[in-house]
Amino acid sequence: MRTRKVRRAEAERLPFVPYAVVPLAALGLLLLFAIWPFAFGVVQATAQRTASQALVEADASWARSRVSGQWITLEGRPPSREAADAAVDAVRKARAPALFGSARPVTRIRENFDWSLLGEGAVGPNTDWSFRVADGVLTLDGDMPNTEIRQEVVAAARTKIDPPRVISIQDSLSINNEPVADGFLEVAMRGLNTVSKCDRGVSAFTTNRFSLDCELPGAEAAATRKLALEPIPLGEVGAINVISREAVSSCESSLEELLGDARIEFQSSSAVIGASSAGLLDDVAEAVRACPGSLRIAGYTDSTGLPETNRQLSQARAEAVRNALIARGVPSGRLVATGYGDASPVAPNSTAAGRAQNRRIEIRVIRVSE
Repeated sequence: MRTRKVRRAEAERLPFVPYAVVPLAALGLLLLFAIWPFAFGVVQATAQRTASQALVEADASWARSRVSGQWITLEGRPPSREAADAAVDAVRKARAPALFGSARPVTRIRENFDWSLLGEGAVGPNTDWSFRVADGVLTLDGDMPNTEIRQEVVAAARTKIDPPRVISIQDSLSINNEPVADGFLEVAMRGLNTVSKCDRGVSAFTTNRFSLDCELPGAEAAATRKLALEPIPLGEVGAINVISREAVSSCESSLEELLGDARIEFQSSSAVIGASSAGLLDDVAEAVRACPGSLRIAGYTDSTGLPETNRQLSQARAEAVRNALIARGVPSGRLVATGYGDASPVAPNSTAAGRAQNRRIEIRVIRVSE
């Protein structure tokens, strides 16, 4: 008997597809589209609140802010050029509590001021820029009038690479196709030549005013300040703030020593400063007056209670300390108050001693890159 061998032809199988992933992916996309407007709204609201608070602290009641995402437009009629510079600087340096410490919620500032109080009209095309050095990165931001000018500025910036001060260039410049004002490129080069000498710094040209904030070794401060103050062919020289690393370090060491050995006491669950802290505040005010630049008064709480309640209490306490220092002769424009709630604890919140350590006030120089 013959045996017939039969080979079964198997049908070609499709590769395995986890079909359950398809509805999960669709659900994920749906959640993304639902959450995005909410997240965008939170970011925008934070930028608006922070800018408004910064204007209040800078005594710029004449100014108002208009927000789009993280971009702020400042409007109003400034009483002086200096007042306008102070308002812009306050909003630029303002910080808000974030998941890991604090961050700048405002990424770009545009000015739309009415200069009629000063008897001035328009100052020319709105071609503003800022060049920033921080953590080894030279960031170019703002507007250039055309492609040729932009390419020249970027090429010049690349010649400033000199580790560790400048390691790389981040080009975020845009083109607005405005007419090129005589002297514009020379002022832009002044911005690059000065800010590239800073460990941390920002040079800016805003409403035809050149400004510089710079932190660097003390031995280089005088030469950099002299360069920044030289006359420019377009517009005018505005605020030039050059501070030495050594002065910042000395200032912060003094304040840490003062506030580490003793604490500014508040009444329970209140922003009212205890009378026993008057002497400490006198010493703090004296130390602050010797510090360079502007300073941030940071308020913190323990983790007891709701996060938003803690943030509000820490903000109120920071503002109370700011007011106390102003009353002791520290200029209001040099002080910024920020409440961080229960963020950044310095001790465990599981013990009474740890919670007491976390209820604190810290004062630090506002770094140029903030």
